[in-house]
Amino acid sequence: MVTSPVKVCLETSGVEVEPAKKGVNQGKGHHHILVDIDLPKDLSKPIGKDANHIHMGDGSTCKEIKLAPGKHNVRGLFAMGNHVPYDPALTTEVTFNVK
Repeated sequence: MVTSPVKVCLETSGVEVEPAKKGVNQGKGHHHILVDIDLPKDLSKPIGKDANHIHMGDGSTCKEIKLAPGKHNVRGLFAMGNHVPYDPALTTEVTFNVK
């Protein structure tokens, strides 16, 4: 059980984190946090931007997110500078309860 806001930190292995403004560079990119949604079905398209798709395009690795009480699934997804995920997806997820 956790309290909101929840601090989400993501790590990478085999790729390098950089700000999105640096463009598309193979083996580099930035994190996105997907809240209570599945992986995009089409990994060739940019990740959306809304309350369920949180961009970390500044190259950060941690972000505090506000979540309502209840069960939540939070997924990290690594993408290139144009917000298009790698394929196969570089992703991890965790499920927890917010009190």
